[in-house]
Amino acid sequence: MTDILTGYLIDAKAGTIRSVEINRQDALKSIYAHIDCTCIDIVRIGDYHIAYCDDNGLVDGLECFTQLADFPSPLAGNLLVTGENEEGDSVSPTHSIDLVAGRFLISRAVFDPAFEHIEEPGIIGTRVAGFTIRVQQNQPTIIGSEV
Repeated sequence: MTDILTGYLIDAKAGTIRSVEINRQDALKSIYAHIDCTCIDIVRIGDYHIAYCDDNGLVDGLECFTQLADFPSPLAGNLLVTGENEEGDSVSPTHSIDLVAGRFLISRAVFDPAFEHIEEPGIIGTRVAGFTIRVQQNQPTIIGSEV
């Protein structure tokens, strides 16, 4: 067994997913560094895959969040997806990065300005009168090729 395993890192703010290497000898430290947090939680994805996420990610203000198909709660922050063997050890994912990316949706609020026309003496133009808010959802964009 090699000292390096592959994982898929979902960067929610960037809206991307890419392959990363995890040092099996210091896996927990590597996982914390990849998802940039100090307290992790694990979400099961089927029988042989898991996603590591920030356990406190939903506490702070959110720019975006990620939804996993067939999982009821939103996930905040970066996510790291790995495989899991029968013994419960982290291993490289058996699913392709394309298949994993297809299981996630990144949601973010988008503010659309509403304009009003100004026709006052000496002024002709437009100004922002308010905003409408909508939720934009996209699957993460795959960056690079698999490791």
